[in-house]
Amino acid sequence: MLSRWKTPIVCAALGCGLLLSMPALGVDEGQQIQMLKQMFRQPQPDWPGILRENSGLLDQSFFERVDARIRWSADNNQIDDAIRFSMVGDFACDAAGRVGAYRLGLVVAFQKAGNDELAQVMIDNILLTHPTNVEARFLRAAYRRVALDLQGAIEDYEYVVNQNYRTADSCYFAGQAYLALEKQKQAEAWFQRGLQADPNHVGCKAELEKSSYVKPGPNDGFEGIPVENPVGRNIDPAMHAQYFSRAEAAAKAGKLTDALNSYKDAVAADPKQSQYWIYLGAFDYRLGRPDMAAAEIRRGLGINPKSIEGWRFLGCCYERVFDKTLAAADLENARTSYQKVVELLPGDPVARMGLERLSSKKPKPAAGN
Repeated sequence: MLSRWKTPIVCAALGCGLLLSMPALGVDEGQQIQMLKQMFRQPQPDWPGILRENSGLLDQSFFERVDARIRWSADNNQIDDAIRFSMVGDFACDAAGRVGAYRLGLVVAFQKAGNDELAQVMIDNILLTHPTNVEARFLRAAYRRVALDLQGAIEDYEYVVNQNYRTADSCYFAGQAYLALEKQKQAEAWFQRGLQADPNHVGCKAELEKSSYVKPGPNDGFEGIPVENPVGRNIDPAMHAQYFSRAEAAAKAGKLTDALNSYKDAVAADPKQSQYWIYLGAFDYRLGRPDMAAAEIRRGLGINPKSIEGWRFLGCCYERVFDKTLAAADLENARTSYQKVVELLPGDPVARMGLERLSSKKPKPAAGN
């Protein structure tokens, strides 16, 4: 049995992927049960063929009974059974010429229940039998990005875009992946492609606007991770500088997992080094985690409040957060950060253009206004 799910949440979410209709009279249930029993004795790869051979039994009542069985499984926490019948539903839809979304319904249910592990299991299950399922490819790409399998994520997003599914969003996320790999030109090309699909896409517009005046140098744009000591890793405080050097080298080489671990090691080995915190935050920013990045950069600025680079990064983080939240506090934090750069380095072009950009941005009205 796989991990337990949160039944009330799952029951509410199942409607995203399952057929909803009033009970209908049709083929005798006994015949359908007999067919399923025989099918379950065979290897899974044989199921689609068996269902095609018995397509005469796949009437509306069959699909309603599949729905009912999946819901019963949810009510009784029988995850394996729910997955098995979601596969039956999808294969039966193929045999009957319907569009199947039973397993996608379970993916949504698992996500809403907070069980990403099971959601990923279900996505892999879909793509094992239906590798061209564009919705599943889009969902898998997101999980790959989180796991820092950036090349895999890019491959999925390219496929999704070629199928004209969520084109602008996919272009934006592919561009983010290329930024994390420090491939600026490829990233900009994807952001441009996203704007061709949706000229008003906020994320693509923001990234292209930033790239027009900020070009990454050899030490720019590293992103980081949570700073707690990774489980099972031995940290030598005397090695903090070596850890940091390893992180920079790994990041430049595109070995992001190694880079992340080394940045963790550096901060854990010597948390009093402001540069380690700031670069950790910059790394998180490039990976699309501006909230985490801002917290880390602020730790570094608490140690060295005169770090121009730190305040620049912080301004970018809060600006990206504001672009998503439209919250007045985030806008003010971004403005304050850029102003601090100008105080420390009058005429700094990055901060000056950041402030000009912010002057045209307006927060959403407060609730009740």
